[in-house]
Amino acid sequence: MNETFLFNNKFPVTVKKFEAGKSTSENITFILLPAIGVPIKKYQNFIAELNSYGFNVVTADYPCCGENQPHIEKGKDYGYADLVKDFVPHLISSADTKNIILLGHSLGGHLATLYAIDKTIPVIGIATGNIHYKNWDGLGKLTILKAVGLFKVLTNLYGYLPGYKIGFGVKEAKTLIKDWCHTALTGNYSYYLNNDSLSEAKAYFINIKGDDFAPLQSTKKLAEMFNNYKLESIDLGENIKGNKHSSWLKDPQQIVKGIKTNIGELC
Repeated sequence: MNETFLFNNKFPVTVKKFEAGKSTSENITFILLPAIGVPIKKYQNFIAELNSYGFNVVTADYPCCGENQPHIEKGKDYGYADLVKDFVPHLISSADTKNIILLGHSLGGHLATLYAIDKTIPVIGIATGNIHYKNWDGLGKLTILKAVGLFKVLTNLYGYLPGYKIGFGVKEAKTLIKDWCHTALTGNYSYYLNNDSLSEAKAYFINIKGDDFAPLQSTKKLAEMFNNYKLESIDLGENIKGNKHSSWLKDPQQIVKGIKTNIGELC
Protein backbone atom coordinates (compact mmCIF):
# COMPACT_ATOMS: atom_id res chain seq x y z
CA MET A 1 0.00 0.00 0.00
CA ASN A 2 1.53 3.30 -1.12
CA GLU A 3 0.80 6.97 -0.48
CA THR A 4 2.41 10.10 -1.92
CA PHE A 5 3.15 13.53 -0.48
CA LEU A 6 5.04 16.62 -1.64
CA PHE A 7 8.18 17.13 0.42
CA ASN A 8 8.72 20.85 1.09
CA ASN A 9 5.83 21.37 -1.35
CA LYS A 10 8.29 20.55 -4.15
CA PHE A 11 9.35 16.93 -4.47
CA PRO A 12 7.00 13.91 -4.60
CA VAL A 13 7.79 11.16 -2.10
CA THR A 14 6.19 7.71 -2.18
CA VAL A 15 5.42 6.29 1.25
CA LYS A 16 5.34 2.51 1.49
CA LYS A 17 3.36 0.64 4.13
CA PHE A 18 4.08 -2.98 5.03
CA GLU A 19 1.48 -4.55 7.29
CA ALA A 20 2.31 -7.42 9.60
CA GLY A 21 0.94 -10.82 8.75
CA LYS A 22 -0.28 -11.23 12.31
CA SER A 23 -1.37 -8.80 14.98
CA THR A 24 0.35 -8.36 18.33
CA SER A 25 -0.80 -6.95 21.64
CA GLU A 26 1.50 -3.96 21.15
CA ASN A 27 0.09 -3.15 17.67
CA ILE A 28 3.28 -1.25 16.82
CA THR A 29 4.26 0.57 13.64
CA PHE A 30 7.91 1.28 12.96
CA ILE A 31 8.77 4.39 10.97
CA LEU A 32 11.87 3.13 9.15
CA LEU A 33 14.37 5.88 8.30
CA PRO A 34 17.15 4.53 6.05
CA ALA A 35 20.86 5.23 5.81
CA ILE A 36 22.15 7.78 3.33
CA GLY A 37 22.38 6.35 -0.17
CA VAL A 38 20.66 3.06 0.75
CA PRO A 39 17.37 2.57 -1.12
CA ILE A 40 14.40 1.06 0.66
CA LYS A 41 14.55 -2.01 -1.59
CA LYS A 42 17.72 -3.00 0.30
CA TYR A 43 15.66 -3.24 3.50
CA GLN A 44 13.22 -5.87 2.23
CA ASN A 45 14.67 -8.71 4.33
CA PHE A 46 14.63 -6.48 7.41
CA ILE A 47 11.05 -5.36 6.79
CA ALA A 48 9.89 -8.93 6.19
CA GLU A 49 11.52 -10.06 9.43
CA LEU A 50 9.83 -7.24 11.37
CA ASN A 51 6.49 -8.14 9.77
CA SER A 52 6.94 -11.77 10.79
CA TYR A 53 7.10 -10.67 14.43
CA GLY A 54 3.86 -8.74 14.08
CA PHE A 55 5.29 -5.26 13.51
CA ASN A 56 3.98 -2.89 10.84
CA VAL A 57 6.46 -0.77 8.89
CA VAL A 58 6.07 2.61 7.20
CA THR A 59 9.02 3.88 5.18
CA ALA A 60 10.16 5.84 2.13
CA ASP A 61 13.24 6.65 0.13
CA TYR A 62 14.56 10.11 0.89
CA PRO A 63 13.36 12.94 -1.40
CA CYS A 64 14.89 12.83 -4.89
CA CYS A 65 16.52 9.48 -4.04
CA GLY A 66 15.77 5.85 -4.81
CA GLU A 67 12.36 5.56 -6.47
CA ASN A 68 11.54 9.22 -5.87
CA GLN A 69 11.89 11.38 -8.97
CA PRO A 70 13.39 13.77 -9.91
CA HIS A 71 16.77 12.74 -8.54
CA ILE A 72 19.21 15.04 -6.78
CA GLU A 73 21.03 17.52 -8.98
CA LYS A 74 22.22 21.10 -8.62
CA GLY A 75 19.37 23.24 -7.29
CA LYS A 76 17.43 20.32 -5.82
CA ASP A 77 18.36 20.67 -2.20
CA TYR A 78 17.36 20.11 1.43
CA GLY A 79 19.04 19.59 4.79
CA TYR A 80 18.64 17.76 8.06
CA ALA A 81 16.11 20.30 9.38
CA ASP A 82 13.88 19.83 6.32
CA LEU A 83 13.83 16.07 6.80
CA VAL A 84 13.08 16.34 10.53
CA LYS A 85 10.34 18.94 10.06
CA ASP A 86 8.64 17.59 6.93
CA PHE A 87 9.78 14.10 5.89
CA VAL A 88 9.52 12.38 9.29
CA PRO A 89 6.11 13.88 10.21
CA HIS A 90 4.57 12.78 6.91
CA LEU A 91 5.71 9.20 7.51
CA ILE A 92 4.32 9.28 11.04
CA SER A 93 0.96 10.56 9.79
CA SER A 94 0.79 7.58 7.41
CA ALA A 95 0.85 5.05 10.26
CA ASP A 96 -2.41 3.23 10.99
CA THR A 97 -1.64 2.47 14.65
CA LYS A 98 -1.16 4.74 17.66
CA ASN A 99 1.93 2.95 18.98
CA ILE A 100 4.71 4.38 16.81
CA ILE A 101 8.48 3.95 17.10
CA LEU A 102 11.09 5.71 14.99
CA LEU A 103 13.56 3.14 13.68
CA GLY A 104 16.66 4.72 12.17
CA HIS A 105 19.71 3.26 10.45
CA SER A 106 22.79 5.51 10.28
CA LEU A 107 21.49 8.89 8.97
CA GLY A 108 18.02 7.68 9.95
CA GLY A 109 19.20 7.40 13.55
CA HIS A 110 20.37 11.02 13.47
CA LEU A 111 16.99 12.19 12.18
CA ALA A 112 15.03 10.07 14.66
CA THR A 113 17.05 11.48 17.55
CA LEU A 114 16.61 15.09 16.45
CA TYR A 115 12.86 14.59 16.01
CA ALA A 116 12.56 13.03 19.47
CA ILE A 117 14.28 15.94 21.23
CA ASP A 118 10.95 17.72 21.70
CA LYS A 119 8.57 14.86 20.87
CA THR A 120 7.84 11.97 23.22
CA ILE A 121 8.21 9.22 20.64
CA PRO A 122 10.39 6.13 21.22
CA VAL A 123 13.50 5.68 19.09
CA ILE A 124 15.55 2.69 17.98
CA GLY A 125 18.89 3.42 16.35
CA ILE A 126 20.88 0.80 14.45
CA ALA A 127 24.50 1.29 13.31
CA THR A 128 24.26 5.00 13.98
CA GLY A 129 25.98 7.61 16.10
CA ASN A 130 27.23 11.14 16.54
CA ILE A 131 29.70 11.58 13.68
CA HIS A 132 32.04 14.03 15.46
CA TYR A 133 35.56 13.07 14.42
CA LYS A 134 36.60 12.89 18.08
CA ASN A 135 34.37 9.83 18.50
CA TRP A 136 36.83 7.82 16.40
CA ASP A 137 40.25 6.52 17.40
CA GLY A 138 43.56 7.08 15.62
CA LEU A 139 43.25 6.86 11.85
CA GLY A 140 39.48 7.00 12.15
CA LYS A 141 39.72 10.67 13.15
CA LEU A 142 41.80 11.41 10.07
CA THR A 143 39.40 9.51 7.84
CA ILE A 144 36.46 11.63 8.99
CA LEU A 145 38.39 14.88 8.55
CA LYS A 146 39.53 13.86 5.06
CA ALA A 147 35.94 12.99 4.17
CA VAL A 148 34.76 16.43 5.30
CA GLY A 149 37.37 18.13 3.12
CA LEU A 150 36.50 16.03 0.09
CA PHE A 151 32.75 16.45 0.56
CA LYS A 152 33.09 20.24 0.74
CA VAL A 153 35.13 20.40 -2.46
CA LEU A 154 32.74 18.13 -4.38
CA THR A 155 29.52 19.81 -3.22
CA ASN A 156 30.89 23.23 -4.13
CA LEU A 157 31.95 21.92 -7.53
CA TYR A 158 28.80 19.99 -8.44
CA GLY A 159 26.10 21.67 -6.35
CA TYR A 160 25.44 18.28 -4.72
CA LEU A 161 27.56 15.35 -3.56
CA PRO A 162 28.27 12.79 -6.31
CA GLY A 163 28.59 10.07 -3.72
CA TYR A 164 28.64 7.32 -6.34
CA LYS A 165 32.10 8.55 -7.35
CA ILE A 166 33.57 8.06 -3.86
CA GLY A 167 31.54 5.23 -2.35
CA PHE A 168 29.37 7.39 -0.08
CA GLY A 169 25.73 7.37 -1.09
CA VAL A 170 24.57 8.10 -4.63
CA LYS A 171 23.64 11.72 -5.35
CA GLU A 172 23.15 13.56 -2.06
CA ALA A 173 21.72 17.01 -1.37
CA LYS A 174 24.21 19.83 -0.82
CA THR A 175 22.74 21.17 2.43
CA LEU A 176 22.35 17.66 3.84
CA ILE A 177 26.07 17.08 3.32
CA LYS A 178 26.89 20.56 4.65
CA ASP A 179 25.02 19.67 7.85
CA TRP A 180 26.77 16.28 8.03
CA CYS A 181 30.15 18.01 7.76
CA HIS A 182 29.19 20.54 10.45
CA THR A 183 28.42 17.78 12.94
CA ALA A 184 31.54 15.85 11.93
CA LEU A 185 33.66 18.90 12.82
CA THR A 186 31.80 20.19 15.89
CA GLY A 187 29.77 17.32 17.30
CA ASN A 188 26.66 19.53 17.52
CA TYR A 189 23.46 19.97 15.53
CA SER A 190 23.16 23.76 15.72
CA TYR A 191 21.54 23.86 12.27
CA TYR A 192 18.47 22.36 13.98
CA LEU A 193 18.87 22.55 17.77
CA ASN A 194 19.17 25.80 19.71
CA ASN A 195 20.29 24.24 22.98
CA ASP A 196 21.64 21.08 24.59
CA SER A 197 18.33 19.83 25.97
CA LEU A 198 17.86 16.07 26.16
CA SER A 199 14.97 13.99 24.89
CA GLU A 200 12.54 12.57 27.43
CA ALA A 201 11.61 9.78 25.02
CA LYS A 202 12.85 6.22 25.53
CA ALA A 203 15.54 4.93 23.20
CA TYR A 204 17.31 1.69 22.33
CA PHE A 205 20.55 1.80 20.35
CA ILE A 206 22.28 -1.13 18.66
CA ASN A 207 25.99 -0.82 17.98
CA ILE A 208 27.48 -3.44 15.66
CA LYS A 209 30.93 -4.63 16.66
CA GLY A 210 33.47 -3.89 13.96
CA ASP A 211 31.37 -1.15 12.35
CA ASP A 212 33.97 1.44 11.38
CA PHE A 213 31.27 3.87 10.22
CA ALA A 214 29.58 3.96 13.64
CA PRO A 215 31.97 2.83 16.40
CA LEU A 216 30.74 2.31 19.96
CA GLN A 217 31.82 5.75 21.21
CA SER A 218 29.95 7.39 18.35
CA THR A 219 26.78 5.44 19.13
CA LYS A 220 27.10 6.21 22.84
CA LYS A 221 27.43 9.93 22.15
CA LEU A 222 24.20 9.95 20.14
CA ALA A 223 22.40 7.83 22.73
CA GLU A 224 23.36 10.34 25.41
CA MET A 225 20.95 12.81 23.82
CA PHE A 226 18.26 10.82 25.66
CA ASN A 227 17.68 10.82 29.41
CA ASN A 228 16.45 7.23 29.21
CA TYR A 229 18.31 4.95 26.82
CA LYS A 230 19.73 1.46 26.50
CA LEU A 231 22.82 0.75 24.39
CA GLU A 232 23.69 -2.76 23.26
CA SER A 233 26.65 -3.92 21.20
CA ILE A 234 25.97 -6.91 18.94
CA ASP A 235 28.51 -9.21 17.32
CA LEU A 236 27.28 -10.43 13.94
CA GLY A 237 29.99 -13.07 13.75
CA GLU A 238 31.83 -14.11 10.61
CA ASN A 239 28.90 -15.49 8.64
CA ILE A 240 27.81 -12.08 7.37
CA LYS A 241 30.43 -10.72 4.98
CA GLY A 242 31.02 -7.12 3.91
CA ASN A 243 30.89 -3.72 5.57
CA LYS A 244 29.19 -4.32 8.91
CA HIS A 245 27.54 -0.89 8.77
CA SER A 246 25.02 -2.23 6.26
CA SER A 247 25.80 -5.94 5.74
CA TRP A 248 23.44 -6.84 8.60
CA LEU A 249 20.61 -6.09 6.15
CA LYS A 250 21.42 -9.36 4.36
CA ASP A 251 20.53 -11.38 7.46
CA PRO A 252 18.76 -9.15 10.00
CA GLN A 253 17.45 -11.88 12.32
CA GLN A 254 19.85 -11.07 15.16
CA ILE A 255 19.02 -7.36 14.98
CA VAL A 256 15.27 -8.01 14.96
CA LYS A 257 15.55 -10.39 17.92
CA GLY A 258 17.26 -7.61 19.86
CA ILE A 259 14.44 -5.26 18.96
CA LYS A 260 11.78 -7.80 19.96
CA THR A 261 13.51 -8.47 23.29
CA ASN A 262 13.66 -4.78 24.20
CA ILE A 263 10.39 -3.55 22.73
CA GLY A 264 8.59 -3.78 26.07
CA GLU A 265 10.89 -1.16 27.57
CA LEU A 266 9.98 1.35 24.85
CA CYS A 267 6.19 1.06 24.78
